[in-house]
Amino acid sequence: MSNVAKSTPIRAVLFTLAVVLLIACAYWVFQYQESQPRGEALGVVLRPLIDQQNTDTSIVARAVLDNYLEARTNASRWSGVYWGFTFLAAALSALAGLILKFEWFLKNEHFKKDVAAIFAVCAALLITISTSGDFQRKWQANRIAAAELERIGYELLERNATDPSAYFSDIANILYKRNVSIVGSMEQRKPVAPSKKAASTPK
Repeated sequence: MSNVAKSTPIRAVLFTLAVVLLIACAYWVFQYQESQPRGEALGVVLRPLIDQQNTDTSIVARAVLDNYLEARTNASRWSGVYWGFTFLAAALSALAGLILKFEWFLKNEHFKKDVAAIFAVCAALLITISTSGDFQRKWQANRIAAAELERIGYELLERNATDPSAYFSDIANILYKRNVSIVGSMEQRKPVAPSKKAASTPK
């Protein structure tokens, strides 16, 4: 009985370290995503247009690039939070089951059940927060907006637009749809009127 009592604090420390390690891994994944390059290709190809100071083309190109980078950054952050919560919840749920299953790892039944219950509750809380916070929808809405803005950027390069300011309506519509996708259903809100591009004629 005394050996079990002596070994319990050591195992408690091991379990604490395991949880800290899981949290550290989730934080590392989030930081890794933050450090990854985004939008370099689009920035490079739009740079000649942006360098045309105080022209409609440069203003549109800057608006496209800035909003694209913002959408990609937001998508990366929400993706990291969503998948971090999901994987951490899965790991905690698995550990809760393993603790109850393995007889050799923890001999103290009361302590074993307490640790398993804590892990299970933490896993449930992570899933509940992720679901109620709509982390997945926020990630997807920003990712789709980034893809649409990237398409507009390359379209601006492909077509030598006589009226580049017509693209502002498309940019506004993309940002509007992104926000509506995050906060509610598209069917419940009146969409922005589509633009009439003067840039419809290819070179």
